[in-house]
Amino acid sequence: MWGVSSSGREMPNATSSIVSAVTRDPRRVGARRRVSSRAAVRLWGRHLAVASASRWDVDGGGGVIFTAQELTAATGGELVREGTPGSVSTDTRAVRSGQWFLALTGERFDGDAFVDDALAAGCAGVVSTRAPPANWTAGYVRVKNATAALQALAFDVRRRFEGPVVGITGSVGKTTARDMCALALGNEETHATQGNFNNHVGLPLTILRAPPCARAWVLEMGMSAPGEIAALAAIARPNVRVVTNVAPAHLEGVGDVDGVARAKAEMFASASEGDVCVVNADDARVMGMPVPYGCRRVSFGTRGSGADVEVDAARSEDERADDWTAVFPPRALRIRNGKETVSVRLSEPGAHLAACAACAAAVAVSTGVPLSDIGARLAAFESPKGRMRVSRDAATEITVLDDAYNASPKSVSNAIETLRDARNRGHRTVVVLGDMLELGSASHDLHVDALTRCLDAGFDVVGVAGDAFAAAATRVAADRADARDVVVAEDAESLWELIRDSASAKGSVVLVKGSRGMGMERIAQKLTSGSGES
Repeated sequence: MWGVSSSGREMPNATSSIVSAVTRDPRRVGARRRVSSRAAVRLWGRHLAVASASRWDVDGGGGVIFTAQELTAATGGELVREGTPGSVSTDTRAVRSGQWFLALTGERFDGDAFVDDALAAGCAGVVSTRAPPANWTAGYVRVKNATAALQALAFDVRRRFEGPVVGITGSVGKTTARDMCALALGNEETHATQGNFNNHVGLPLTILRAPPCARAWVLEMGMSAPGEIAALAAIARPNVRVVTNVAPAHLEGVGDVDGVARAKAEMFASASEGDVCVVNADDARVMGMPVPYGCRRVSFGTRGSGADVEVDAARSEDERADDWTAVFPPRALRIRNGKETVSVRLSEPGAHLAACAACAAAVAVSTGVPLSDIGARLAAFESPKGRMRVSRDAATEITVLDDAYNASPKSVSNAIETLRDARNRGHRTVVVLGDMLELGSASHDLHVDALTRCLDAGFDVVGVAGDAFAAAATRVAADRADARDVVVAEDAESLWELIRDSASAKGSVVLVKGSRGMGMERIAQKLTSGSGES
């Protein structure tokens, strides 16, 4: 059995196909049933249609249904054999009876090798770059490029949707900003990216699960090389475009931070007249990004930044002493939009949340959502697993700040500041970090800086895993004696064996963070399992 995840890499060879597939504007194909929802939304004084006459059907699993003729027309392919209507799947392990299997191929996977599995699962047909096997009995559409075909299908659905489409990118916090934007717009009426479905495969798959009754979409867009944001924006055609910030991340693909800024600026480069471009007033590189003529620039930032939407972070001290919020107290934010102000109380920790809340407010206000509604909705925000998620073991009184999903220098800095806050409140603090990957030639200095921040914060225990942090520990130990107490290991499993007792001490507050490839979530799982056993 075979499947492709949203993080499968094929981008360098697929980018030109993406752009050509979606810019040829495949002719609109009629759906069998019109499902519409309407709302009057005003975009900075102008009406922006919201999900007016969005025309497509979905199956029981939520996938957009295509006929064989629609698949052929949207992809520009050849209809080899007729098949019944169905939604599209790229994973034979999950394909359901009646779905079309789209056989993606790449350097490390070959979907065409599993078309027989799809047939055995009862698929309606296959979309492939190859000729059908002998004696094939299901539907079949042959295309030139399977990845481009997937993206063209998503583009076909996008062009049928008339509501706000928010495209979000940024170096740090874009997933949190995405989730907050969905809340601010009305979570039950908004279709948003789930998990890490933010690349050339994941974004189309997200669109192909859009419910016809959705009034807005919020789509996260990631990148690791130039041209990728432009390609994703060509598919999604967002009319509200957001760049949250620019910071060192994926430097191997773009060279330096200025390269990151150029890649992120692709979000605005293809904006059309009437689009809204949302910028971070506290980030000079974002503010320096050109916005095309006829687009509206909307800014968010901290109080005094001069932004259209400003946030003022305060702290609520009304928590009970025996509650976990004594470690990470609720945060009281004040968001201002001109003369209007709303208060938001967030129960989740994180130095980045104020900026994300302001970003979400700027997006929602730009589509006509009242600021009072936005404040009430943002109060329901909960951090997703692995992204500053707090858990507490009542028996051991250990509090775990699980931020192990991924890491970049800026996000590590934010997490360290959050843990430092707990230390300043008198708690025993432990920081467990894994290498930050894909930082290119800047990697060593950035790991030295992160480790130095940990030592300066005065945490009780500092543990690191990976070659980059090991080299950084050696470098820092040459200059300061406290670096010799840093616990260094080759990988997450080895680090756990070394710090198990010190990290599991009663009353500890433990931050766990690292790049996805370091597998630091295994340490977070051991700490939150209640047993502390490996």
